[in-house]
Amino acid sequence: MDTGTVNYTIAELMVCTFAREIPDYSVGGVPGVRSEVPLAAVGLAATMHAPNLVCLTMAPIFAAITKEQLVLTGFTSEYAREKGAVAIFEQEYMYDWLHKGVMQWFFGGAMQIDQYADTNVVCIGDWHKPKVRGPGGAGLSAAYYAHRCFIWVNEHSKRVFVEKVDFISAAGPRSKRLANGYVVRGEPMVVSPLAVMDIDPATERLRLKSVHPGVSTDEVLDNTGFDLIVPDHVPQTQPPTEQELNILRTEVDPKGILIHEEPLG
Repeated sequence: MDTGTVNYTIAELMVCTFAREIPDYSVGGVPGVRSEVPLAAVGLAATMHAPNLVCLTMAPIFAAITKEQLVLTGFTSEYAREKGAVAIFEQEYMYDWLHKGVMQWFFGGAMQIDQYADTNVVCIGDWHKPKVRGPGGAGLSAAYYAHRCFIWVNEHSKRVFVEKVDFISAAGPRSKRLANGYVVRGEPMVVSPLAVMDIDPATERLRLKSVHPGVSTDEVLDNTGFDLIVPDHVPQTQPPTEQELNILRTEVDPKGILIHEEPLG
């Protein structure tokens, strides 16, 4: 994408958008399937403003890694990254820390996401006879125990943003989580190749927070399978700065993986 001053890819824009939300001295988690964007976001945050963060990985083993291991290699699940970890732990500890509120942020993906931010990574179609099987829920149902839940999707279309998900892997609405005994700490933030979305507190539905440079509100709505809440003023997503891109490309992603990782609009 060319804004007239700085060239960047949509993947790089998504990385920078997430990275700005990750605070220093925080603990968070990244899943293991197609996690280039989350890993790069954490790496960028650690390099730019949050050197004391700790990132917990979920594959191939559960480990706590810091800035030195947050470099994209072309694989999101590999032993070499965890080999330099500051700690290795059993899987149940991560879920325990989520439930106790130790983790400030957690990343989750979605095959489908609906108007209430319910997410689905299990199957498309009927659960008993699905058209497509996903990677499975893993720890996604516990992700909303974190103080911030970052949801990323690599495609913004009506087949991803649906009125009702085929299977609820993680419940989005605050009232639904409270009714099922969840401790509610924060709300999800969703970033797609077209826009940033959050939750409207009055309706518990997804709300358009910003549109990416070069994208119109109508384009987002035309590619969404339900009625988004649209405020009177929808700002533009802040594009990557030259400093962010320089650090991202030279220190976090020296192989240029994100340049070739172009999500679908």
